[in-house]
Amino acid sequence: MADYPRVLCILVPALILAAEGYQRKQSPKRIDEIANKAYYSKDDPPNKSGVTEVGIGIYIIGFYAVSEQTMDYSIGFYFRQNWSDPRLTHTPTDLKTNNTNMDAAWTTIWVPDTFFRNEKRSVFHRVTVENRMTKIYPNGVVWYAMKLTATLSCPMVLDKYPLDTQKCPMVFESFGYTTDTVRLIWLKTPVEIDDESLKSLPQFTYQTSEPHNCTQNYTSGSSSCLAIIFVLRRSIGYYFIQLFVPSILIVILSWVSFWINVDAAPARVSLGLLTVLTMTNHSIGINTNLPRVSYIKAVDVWMSSCLLFVFAALCEYAFVNVASRNRVISKPLPPAGKKVGCGCENCFQKRSLRFERDDLMAAGGGGGGGIIAPVPATKPNKSLDQDGKGRARRIDKIARKSFPLAFVLFNCAYWVLYTCIF
Repeated sequence: MADYPRVLCILVPALILAAEGYQRKQSPKRIDEIANKAYYSKDDPPNKSGVTEVGIGIYIIGFYAVSEQTMDYSIGFYFRQNWSDPRLTHTPTDLKTNNTNMDAAWTTIWVPDTFFRNEKRSVFHRVTVENRMTKIYPNGVVWYAMKLTATLSCPMVLDKYPLDTQKCPMVFESFGYTTDTVRLIWLKTPVEIDDESLKSLPQFTYQTSEPHNCTQNYTSGSSSCLAIIFVLRRSIGYYFIQLFVPSILIVILSWVSFWINVDAAPARVSLGLLTVLTMTNHSIGINTNLPRVSYIKAVDVWMSSCLLFVFAALCEYAFVNVASRNRVISKPLPPAGKKVGCGCENCFQKRSLRFERDDLMAAGGGGGGGIIAPVPATKPNKSLDQDGKGRARRIDKIARKSFPLAFVLFNCAYWVLYTCIF
């Protein structure tokens, strides 16, 4: 009797280890029992004489980044595939469930060779375990899902940037099988999306998704292809604060020179150069993060027009300065006591810009012979010196109204053209 505790201490751990070993062996044995049925080969498609339809669908976890410079976007999602394999029909051991979960079953059974045609790079998630799942139903239907983060190319058209709407595709295609063997079809719900993931797009607003069929013919045959087009509309808030408001204020600042005195050349020239250089630097900063495309973008039209307005304000002062120095100059009158003969009326008209013909005839006496016509010396007219500056002030007054009016008209045309017409 004294040996019973010692025997129990030996038998109990041995029984526990044997049970754990049996459980570890049972699951692989169950997979092998299903997969090896009827000489199963994972290299052969389910229907050798027919077409295997593979259902495709995704559940979007979130959009992580959309880049105009590299023309791609990053997305996290669950990739779901579903197909029927008659070779995997079986009788479930657990009558409470109608499917069998299998770890790493994708290494044992046939799986579709689906790939992303526009993929740049992708990552399988393996924390804390490998994020894949395989379910095999008793009728042979297989459900295969995995978690992926992928960066996909998105050919963008930036002619309306930053008032644009982009369409970014996700293209699924069978790599080695033709449409005679494997055909991709959509699940009942091709695209599902987490509403919280829409908040992860700071510069875009998710509009909708459009499923398409993109089956193509290659030299090896026709390959089944499906595509999802994500419609993303760019949010204008960021660009309104960082682009449009600063450029509008710079243009308005250039109009301040119209209220500065014509004689204050340093102030007006400095203000004009400052606004031109600031607008140029602002335009360079905006285009730094954009690809070098060969067509004109909406932002190019805006920045070029604003630069043209501030440059025109600088050129306006150059025109005003020249106008202020152009004066009406009177030619000198004939000296007093000069003999004036008949027929010299036209002479007096050419040599004087201020006297009328009657005054000249009165001064000459209107006689026929030679007459000594004393002409009083005239004092310089101060109004003549002010004619140029007066003209310059009038030009400034016209510019104070014409420049803002032209800028308002440009804004109306710009926003209507790029938001309503295009």
